[in-house]
Amino acid sequence: MGWMAARSIDRNDTALVVPQNICGPARPDNALMTRGSLCLDLSLDEARPSGDLLLLERTIDDPEGWPLLLRLRRHLGRGITLTLCQPGCELEHRIVADTAQSTESDAARLIYSWDSLLRWGRLALMTGSGGNIATVDISSPPPLRAQDAKTLLSVLPTTAEACGLRAVSLNSDIVPLTPLAGLIPQTKIATPDGEKSLGLLRRGDLVLTPEGDAVPVLYRLDRRAPAIGHDAPMRLRAPFFGLTEDILLAPQQRLVISGTDVDYLFGRPDVRLTAEMLQGTAVAAPAKGELYSRPGGPCPLIELTQLILPRHQRFIAAGTAVESLYLGRLRRKRGAYEASALAHLDRNMIPEHAVDPAPLLRSFDAAVLAERRIA
Repeated sequence: MGWMAARSIDRNDTALVVPQNICGPARPDNALMTRGSLCLDLSLDEARPSGDLLLLERTIDDPEGWPLLLRLRRHLGRGITLTLCQPGCELEHRIVADTAQSTESDAARLIYSWDSLLRWGRLALMTGSGGNIATVDISSPPPLRAQDAKTLLSVLPTTAEACGLRAVSLNSDIVPLTPLAGLIPQTKIATPDGEKSLGLLRRGDLVLTPEGDAVPVLYRLDRRAPAIGHDAPMRLRAPFFGLTEDILLAPQQRLVISGTDVDYLFGRPDVRLTAEMLQGTAVAAPAKGELYSRPGGPCPLIELTQLILPRHQRFIAAGTAVESLYLGRLRRKRGAYEASALAHLDRNMIPEHAVDPAPLLRSFDAAVLAERRIA
């Protein structure tokens, strides 16, 4: 899997390119990409307007001599349309997130993958923590030139940010939909034999839940991706929320918080919040500088990991309770399963998960809770 380029909206509109020694030898700009993936990290807040997320348009009179229209457009609500036109090829496909199952979170990841030699393509959209995936099959997608794909990242429509685009990246291979949640592999996890690094846990190892139960690890899911968008790491500072040390985690990783103040404020024994909700409070701090490059420099990659537990139990990471990976009924949806990062596993061995019963806080409520803990 080779990451070729990445673009983060919130980093001063700077285009970042992954060094070629990471993803193999450089390819000429006029070379055809017969297979690849465009990955978009989005916010699907329904209050956002409709408009273009990505757009590349050239007429037959263009000096490049390669007529092309490639557009990813967001519609009101949670729908996105892909339009791709070249001589002899006109494609238009729309994909819509399942609103009934994705109301807990506006975070989403969209991937357009194509393999022109196999005459196969796919639009896949994941919302929430990873158990809700919609897919649309595409027949006979055309190849793209390497330069065209990179231009999509370097010249964004003026409406992209307002429509919810947070980051976009380009890979030279077919990329599965990876979950939005995750922690770095060095995170200390509570086990019956003491703390162990998350990246060292294997199938069958036991981890401790906040209730003191020992549950087996079914799978550990790892990913390596550009540190932008939903994969841009956040640092949560100890000793807040029971942390025994600072931790780095993905913005959409969910924590489970309990205590008398939680019961007083929300009338529940515990509540959930995403790490992103703590931005702007003293609990969250910028990630280490070495994870970021200078403007115009290479885009850093980050490794993130999550655990799949039998019944979506919580586990203890660096002293605080966090959610394990939520799968819902993913295994019952063949298309969604094949588009996910679990496609290499036996579908019959993947568990089904119920939603965590603790309510997910709004950003304002999470900030109020954080400020009370700090005081």
